[in-house]
Amino acid sequence: MPQTPKLSPQEKLALVEKIKSGEISRQAAAKSVGVSNTTVRQWLRIYDAEGPDGLTPRGKNRHLTAEEKRAAVEEYLAGGSLFEVCRKYGIRSTQNLEKMAEKAKQGGELRGYHGASRHKGGAYTTAADREKIVRECLADGCDYGAAALKYNVDYKALVHWVGRYRAGGAAALHDARHSSEGTSRAKGRERTVPPMQRLVIVLDCLENQKNYGAMAQKYAIAYHQIYRWVQRYLQDGWLGMNDRRGPQDDPDPAGEWSRIAPADEPAAEQWVQKCHGVPEVLPAMLRRAGYSWTVIAKILFDLARM
Repeated sequence: MPQTPKLSPQEKLALVEKIKSGEISRQAAAKSVGVSNTTVRQWLRIYDAEGPDGLTPRGKNRHLTAEEKRAAVEEYLAGGSLFEVCRKYGIRSTQNLEKMAEKAKQGGELRGYHGASRHKGGAYTTAADREKIVRECLADGCDYGAAALKYNVDYKALVHWVGRYRAGGAAALHDARHSSEGTSRAKGRERTVPPMQRLVIVLDCLENQKNYGAMAQKYAIAYHQIYRWVQRYLQDGWLGMNDRRGPQDDPDPAGEWSRIAPADEPAAEQWVQKCHGVPEVLPAMLRRAGYSWTVIAKILFDLARM
C-alpha cells in the first residue's frame, strides 16, 4: 500500500496559498503532491481556522475539555456542518468529531484530556490489587485515566487488565510471567525486608506445603524471592536470612550472647517474651518448627544483628 508523502510545512503552505489564490484547483494540487482530496481539504480548513502557523508542527497538542467536546457534538448532531464545527472548535480531523458523535449517541461519556493516557505509573500490584482497581474502574464507567492516576499504575496496563478481567474474571489478573502474584516491580525488595520478617515468611511457606504463589500474594513479595529464602533456610538455617548470604558471617563476633544467654528454658521463654521488635507470630512458628526456647532466644538475638 503506497504511503502518503510527508511534506514540509513550507510545502503545505505554498500549496494552500496557490489554491487560495486560484492558481491551481484543489484536485490538481492533491494529485501534484500525491495526497488525497480529503487531506488537502483538511489543510485548507486548518489554514482558514489558524492561519499559516496552523500548518507548522505544534510543540504541544491542544486538547478539548469535556464541555467543548459536548458542545461540538451537540452542534454537529443538531445539523451543523461537519467541517464548520471542526473549524469552530479547532478539531483538526473530521473523523475525531464523527467518533465523538457516535460515542455520544451510544450513551458514552465524553471526557476531557488529563494526560493520563501517557502515565507510566510505578506502583507494585498483586492480583488482589489489580482486581480492586479494575472493579473500581468499571464502576466509574471505565475512566482509565482517573484510575491510573489514583493508584499510580500504568495506563496501558490498566486497559489490558480490564480486558483480561472481562474475558476471564479475576483469575485472569494473575501475573503468569512470574508464576506468582508478585510482578517484576517486586525485584529489589529483598533489602527492604528485615531478616525476622523473612523468617516469618519462610516458616509460613513451609507450614503451607511450600505454596509459594499464595505466600507471594499474602506478603506482596515476588515468588522467586520467597523461593530463594526458603532454599537458603533449608541449607543454612536462620543464618541464611542474612543479606550477605552466609552462616560464615557471624552476627555476634564479640561473643556478647555468651554473657547474656538465659540459663534455662523458663528463663529463655521469658527473655523471648520481653524481646522487642520481634514479629508476634515468629516465636510460635519457631516452636512449631521444633526449636527449644533457648535456641529461639539465640535465633532472635542473631537475627536482630543481621
